[in-house]
Formats: sequence, structure tokens, C-alpha cells
Amino acid sequence: MAVTIKDKALLTIPDAVRRARLKPGDEMELRPFRGGITVLTRRLTTPTSEWLTPEDAGKIRHALKQVREDKTTPWSQVKHELGL
Repeated sequence: MAVTIKDKALLTIPDAVRRARLKPGDEMELRPFRGGITVLTRRLTTPTSEWLTPEDAGKIRHALKQVREDKTTPWSQVKHELGL
């Protein structure tokens, strides 16, 4: 979809995109990428939520890899081992 940048650099996001992907309060970030622009969105969960740091993102990727490889421990076993 094409949009036109208006005076004061305002962008109009097409209705179909807004309805499908955006909610009131969402934040958007525009980043230059390979001669174009990438638009990133994130939904706020708390007023103080922040972007993940590269370290946190790495920890999440590592954890998801462990889940995919079935290298996890059931919560019931963890509780038993901790005496909970």
C-alpha cells in the first residue's frame, strides 16, 4: 500500500492496515532498512514497558530453542525438587 507524507511529515495509515494490526495506544517505530523503511509496532502492556534489550532478546531466543528441542522440566517436577 502506498501512502503520501503530508505537511509536518504526517503519515496516513490505510484503514485496512489499522483494522488488521493496530490498536489505540500502540507505538510505532520507523527504521531505515535497505533503501526503504521498516515499520515496527509494539503493543504497550504497562505504562513503563520498554523494548527488549539485546541481552533479554537473546535469553528469550535461547529459552524458545530449549522448548523446541524439548529440553524443559515440568513445573510440577521443579516444585517437587524445591520442596514447594
